[in-house]
Formats: sequence, structure tokens, C-alpha cells
Amino acid sequence: MTRSRHHARSAAERRAATVPCAVCARTVRAVDSTALDSLRAQFADAVRARHPGLADDARLCRACLAAERTHHVVGELQRERGDLDEVERDVSRRAADHVAIATRLNEEFDRSLTLGERVADGVARVGGSWGFIGGFVAVLVTWTVVNAMVLRGHAFDPYPFILLNLVLSCLAAIQAPIIMMSQRRLGARDRLQADQDFRTNLKAELEIALLHEKLDHLLHVQWERMVELQQVQLEILEELATHEPRR
Repeated sequence: MTRSRHHARSAAERRAATVPCAVCARTVRAVDSTALDSLRAQFADAVRARHPGLADDARLCRACLAAERTHHVVGELQRERGDLDEVERDVSRRAADHVAIATRLNEEFDRSLTLGERVADGVARVGGSWGFIGGFVAVLVTWTVVNAMVLRGHAFDPYPFILLNLVLSCLAAIQAPIIMMSQRRLGARDRLQADQDFRTNLKAELEIALLHEKLDHLLHVQWERMVELQQVQLEILEELATHEPRR
């Protein structure tokens, strides 16, 4: 009972112990920090290169460790792709701060529309529908029938329907630029969507690389602990073999 209480008290003391972070100098709990010598050799060397003078037993808090991992991954990405542009640097900062990139692009884009752009979208939506085509055909048929058969000698636009041709020309001249305005706006929206997709994919790539780095760290630590446990087991077996009574 006494030994179990001693172990429990020792564990509680270890959890309550505080250490200074070697990078930001903040005092954090020891369980919330990571020793530099427990990291992978390549990553630990990168941290020492960024912060010269760190001791092997220096400890890093979680925030600094996450920032160092992000900087290391971004550095590896930069070595593979060359110099990063402003978009990639912005995504790297957001990944380090764990800030979401995906937004409701359609809602934000619709809120920024002007009255002219809304009218252009309405004209393009109506002009590109079967209802508009059916109604326009009905107007053409009615126009020609009224002027060629009903009114005959008193037609306001007799054959060859010069007024109708003028109306159609004016309609086409006005409708085409309005539809082009709507298409140009949709093209701008598609470019924004493609940029957001690129940012999201790049952030996912960085997050996956960070997860690989964390898994490598866990495997490295577990491997060292397994080796240490095996060494302790071998020492116990050797001690038992040494003190085993001879028959």
C-alpha cells in the first residue's frame, strides 16, 4: 500500500512539475512539453539550426513544437517546389495557426453583386431557358400571321417584315453584351473557387505531412522505450541467472 501511494505521489509530482520552454521561455507543465533529444534526428537538427545553442535536454512546449513542425514541413515543401508564392505562404501560416480556409464562397460572392450584375444574371437566366425560346417563337409566328394574313393591306409591318428584323437586331445587340457580362462574372467566381480549392488542397497536404511527422515522432519514442524495456528485462534475467541457486 505504501509503495503504491509512493508511486501515485511520484506520478502526481511529475504531472505537476513545470519546465521552461527553450524557444518561447514560457513555463509549462512537464507533461505538456517534449524533450529535444526525443525528436527524430533530422527534425531535431532542423530545430537546432533555427535556434542555435539549444541543449540536448531542452524542452519545447506544444505550441512551439507545432510551429517548428510546420516550419520544417514548409521548408521541405520549399526545397521540392522552389520559392513559395504569397498564396502558399499564407496557407502555411493558416496551417500553423489551425485556421480554416474553406468559406461559403457562393454566399459571399452573391452579397457583393451590384444591381447591374444581378440584372445581367436575370437576363442570362431568362434568355437561356426554353420558356424564352417558346415565347419568342410564339411572338414571331403571331407577328408574321397578323401582318401577312389578318391585316393584309393595312399591315404595320408588311412582308419582308423590316420592322421585325430591326427589332430582332436590336434585341440581339443588347442581349449579347448582357449575357457576356454574366458569363464574365461567372468566370471570376470560378477563378475564386479554383483558388480556394488550391488553398484547401495545399493545406490538406501540409496537414498530412504534419501528421506523418507526428507519427514518426511517436514511433521513434515508442521504439526507444521498447529498447529500454528490453534492456531492463535483459538485466533482470541476467541478475536472476546470476543468483539462481545451483542444484
